[in-house]
Amino acid sequence: MNKNILFTIYSAWIYLVPLSVSATTITAELTNIGGNTWESVYTLQNDSLTTSIDEFTIWFDLGSYENISVVSTPLDWDPIVIQPDSGIPDDGYYDVLALSSGIAFGESLGGFVVSFDWLGNSTPTSQFFEIIEPFNFNTLDSGQTTIVTASVPEPSSLALLLLGLAGTLVSRKKL
Repeated sequence: MNKNILFTIYSAWIYLVPLSVSATTITAELTNIGGNTWESVYTLQNDSLTTSIDEFTIWFDLGSYENISVVSTPLDWDPIVIQPDSGIPDDGYYDVLALSSGIAFGESLGGFVVSFDWLGNSTPTSQFFEIIEPFNFNTLDSGQTTIVTASVPEPSSLALLLLGLAGTLVSRKKL
């Protein structure tokens, strides 16, 4: 009977205690730069691969994205963009290859900036990504980007008060 109780407790513990699983993470900080045009700043965190990240691909779903373009890339990284194509049909992608050293285990690197037109109704959603081994093109890791919406800084109350006061003083001088 004691074995049954121990087994039950152990089984419940396995299901109730979350397991700590690390994986490569890519965050996407989104900023609306006008209309349906968005800019995404990607940051990679290598917290799962013992080898360096030397290539990665971020996918842009057909029917959700168009006019994808590279804005900037960190030094010693070579980007390429392939547009979604309804004629094939196929998704588009943003692929980046390290020209020297990649992102080692425990390190992160940001500054991968892409602009695109979002065809959806709300804000862009997370995207599928793959970490690629560049010599044999094997997928080493994959997942979904984590969206971080960039906040537009709001002026402080004091700044708004001073701006209103300045406007009032200027309008009184004109009278």
